[in-house]
Amino acid sequence: MLAISPFLSFAIGLSYSFIVEDPWAALIMWYLFPIGFIIGLIMLLVGIFKKKEIENIM
Repeated sequence: MLAISPFLSFAIGLSYSFIVEDPWAALIMWYLFPIGFIIGLIMLLVGIFKKKEIENIM
């Protein structure tokens, strides 16, 4: 989450800014970082709790 989300939001933000030719468009990375972080956190928590459920069944 912390390693991938900032890099991905930075890369997408700068790419989008380059495509639309507006330097202020790079600020989209401020919206993409929290979204990517929350999605990563949810995936991590689901993986942790699902693993515990599988261990309890066996």
